[in-house]
Order: sequence, then structure tokens, then C-alpha cells
Amino acid sequence: MLRRILATTLAIACLTLARPLAPVVLAEEEAPESAVSSPPMEMDDPGTPGKRGIEVNFVGSHIRAGLGRSYESLLDANYGIGDRIQLKYERPYVSEGESGSSFQHGLGATEIGVKWRFIDHNGLEIAAYPQYTFDDGFAIKDENNVPEPTEGRVGYLPLLFSKQIHEVYTGAMNLGYRRNFENLGDDVTMALGGGRAIGEYQRVLLEVFSERDTDLRNRQTDVRLGYVWSMFPKTMEHSHYEVPMYASLGHSVGHTESGELTTSFCFGISIIRKPAE
Repeated sequence: MLRRILATTLAIACLTLARPLAPVVLAEEEAPESAVSSPPMEMDDPGTPGKRGIEVNFVGSHIRAGLGRSYESLLDANYGIGDRIQLKYERPYVSEGESGSSFQHGLGATEIGVKWRFIDHNGLEIAAYPQYTFDDGFAIKDENNVPEPTEGRVGYLPLLFSKQIHEVYTGAMNLGYRRNFENLGDDVTMALGGGRAIGEYQRVLLEVFSERDTDLRNRQTDVRLGYVWSMFPKTMEHSHYEVPMYASLGHSVGHTESGELTTSFCFGISIIRKPAE
């Protein structure tokens, strides 16, 4: 009888102790980052900097299309409002020209945006990310020193989807519509991507990003491979900051609107202030 009572008591005690263990372990053991994010990719993810979090990206990129060359140095600043809203400001410095000729330089167009993650449940995240591009960038001049038409004012509304799979994988999709307010042609964007965490502080990314006209005829489709790694992760664990670096290499596939195959390379660093607790 005593043995049965002891056995019953032990079983109840084990069940009582076991119940809180699962959530505590899950809370302490966060899955490593594997999101398909911009930069260095073209597609974006639903993630935000968090409450009063700040993310500043310094990005350099190079695009080669036939004889054409383009270099860009981008400042991309983001601020978190609450856990699910992000404000964005970005502006590039651009150099454009052709191989063997002189390049033209100047500030590119300013872009602002607001990201809102309205679904965040069981690893599924969905966000809307409306953006607006001003017509305030420099204009390239032709051989007669006459400014060529710019892209003008543009509005862009993508929906961002992301799903974590088996802790170290993430699947992602973007669907967007770009409206040109100067009637120079609208775009539909579609993208699929995936990411895999490598250990705690690195991830490899892959995407297919396609720009199409409103009849869904292909303007340009790129395949891009990216890599992200955290600098000084052990030191940064005890600070309020993170400093990841990243790079990506992309190439167009199939027909392009310009008739030229395009190769792109991106490299950059982010300074991230962690969100307030």
C-alpha cells in the first residue's frame, strides 16, 4: 500500500514539474535567424526592428548590363514603433555610365515606407509594406548635355509572407504592385525565396525575383544567392547592438526588357540597436 502511495505521489510530482518545463525551454531556446531579408536580397521579410529598435544599413552594389555599369552606395535607416510597425527612410548615391566612358554621379531618389506585420502566429508572418519614391534624384544627361527623363514619382505596395520551417529553414514570398504616377508604366513584382540558418550566427539565402508588366509579361527575372553573418556575436550578446554583414550575387534569367543579361553584386553592413524591453 505504501509503495503504491509513493508511486502515485512521485507520478503527480513529475507531472507537476514537467508541465512548466516545455514553455520555459522554448522561451530560452530561440531558433536561429533564417529570414530572407533585404539587404542583401531584393525581396523583403515581415520582420521589424521591434519597440524603439533601430536598424541602419550601409550597402554598396554594382550592376552590370551589357556595356552599362551602375554603382550605388545606399543609406537605409529603419525605426521600430511597437513590436509590429517599422518606418523606413533610404537614399542612394548613384554612379552610372558605360564601360570605357565617363560616369555621371549624384544622389538618387528618396524612398520612404511603413511596414506593418499584421499576422504573427506559429512561425507564419505576413506584412504590408507601402512605399513612396520621390522624384528628387539627379538626372542623367545625354551627349548634348540634355537631362534624360527620370522614373518620376512611384508608389509601391508589396505583401510580404514568411514561414519558419523546422527551426533552421524559412520560406518566403513577396507579391507587389508598383504604380508610376508619371504614367511611365506600372509593374507587378513576384518573388519566392528560402533561407537556412548555419549555426547560430550565419544564414544562406536564395531567391527568384521577377518584375513584370501589368499583363504579366516578363520585364526581368533574377536569381540571387545571399549570405549573412554576425560580427563579434559573443561580444554583442552582452550589448545593446548587433553588427551583421552580408553579401549577395544575382544574375538575370531568360528574356529581359533591355535585351541585356544583368549581373548584380551587393555587399554591406548593418548597425542594429536592439529593441527596448
